[in-house]
Amino acid sequence: MSDTPTPPPDERFHALDCLRGCAMLLGVVLHAGVSFATMPVPFWAVHDAHPNALVDVALFAVHDFRMQLFFVLAGFFGCLLYRRYGIAGTARHRLLRVGVPFVLSVVLIVPTIMGAFLWAELDTVRTRGLEPGAPAPRAFAAQQLAAHPDAGNAEIVWEQFASGRFIALLQLAHLWFLYYLLIYTAVFLALAPLARALEGSTAVARFDSAFRWLCESRARLAVLPVLTFLLLLSMQSPVVDTPLRWIPERHLLAYYALFFAFGWALYRHRDLVPAFGAGWRTNLVVAHLVVLPLALVALGGWVEATKTDEAVVPVWRALGFATQAVYTWLLIAGLWGAFGHYFARPRAWVRYLADSAYWCYLASITPVVVLQFVVKDWPLPGPLKWALVSTVAMGLLLLSYEYLVRYTFIGAILNGRKIRPAAQRAPVSG
Repeated sequence: MSDTPTPPPDERFHALDCLRGCAMLLGVVLHAGVSFATMPVPFWAVHDAHPNALVDVALFAVHDFRMQLFFVLAGFFGCLLYRRYGIAGTARHRLLRVGVPFVLSVVLIVPTIMGAFLWAELDTVRTRGLEPGAPAPRAFAAQQLAAHPDAGNAEIVWEQFASGRFIALLQLAHLWFLYYLLIYTAVFLALAPLARALEGSTAVARFDSAFRWLCESRARLAVLPVLTFLLLLSMQSPVVDTPLRWIPERHLLAYYALFFAFGWALYRHRDLVPAFGAGWRTNLVVAHLVVLPLALVALGGWVEATKTDEAVVPVWRALGFATQAVYTWLLIAGLWGAFGHYFARPRAWVRYLADSAYWCYLASITPVVVLQFVVKDWPLPGPLKWALVSTVAMGLLLLSYEYLVRYTFIGAILNGRKIRPAAQRAPVSG
């Protein structure tokens, strides 16, 4: 395809770097709140004694745009890498920055998540028993308690890992986004030779013209939601499904591919970056004052209809998906413009948070689950405990990044080599 000139090596999109980092850090906050929702997430092990409906609203809103925004940014920066390094260079870069962290996280981080979840499920079964329709992890915990009636939680968890049986149960967990990103990168790089062969064709020229019109027109907030709505119809739940399987789920691959492809195309026309974020104040206001309330009404209607009148469930489901699709793109375009407005210039603290976000997200689930377990019976409102868990978890993760990751080989893999400031180095005697 006809591309704009290759950027200079030092080109940076500071606002989008910051936006990408915030999307990852928001994931820490999102997971920190899951235990406080009134509508329990089936695969989450901790459920607080003081849930709050406000948490449900916040989680619903974040879930409807965060990963979609991430994949738009991933496509954008993926195309940047391709234009800068070519197919082979981009493949090497993605394998180092995405593939290696993915493998290491599956091997080293996921087992700690499994241990924390198993501990929490064992505690739940001990205190509440095995309720009908309990999720598979809780049923597994009940089986372990039945097989080891005199063992404590620590003994059961340790036995699972010492025996090596946990290996067959390794999950994607929150790492699915890296898994899907590797798939999209491989597909787009495989198609790159075909794209080059089509450069200058009428079809490509028409696509480019249509894409430019879309980004510059308010119609983007109608056309893009329509495409998203059609893909949402394949979801199994009334919200965007969460990938949990090693075998990629086709409907989710197709759904997130739309966002990745849009980001890739937007980089090809990166002079339109400001135009895509235009009207960001209006987008954010309409999204939260008009569209989000309608989406919540539709979700509530779906929940009630499943209990009383199955015939109207498809109506509520379609309305829910329509409003969610609009909300998704209003938030993506709105945040794109807002960050472009406030964070276009480089700032040291913003750069630091953007760098730390990758590690913080990868390592976040275990401390979040442990903290949720610690506070689950405290007599405090759910939102207050959510804020507490988020703050403590973020503090621990940032400390671990600064002292255990940033200047080590792990930090070099995640973000490139960092040199300690001169003030922190030991003086050299002359």
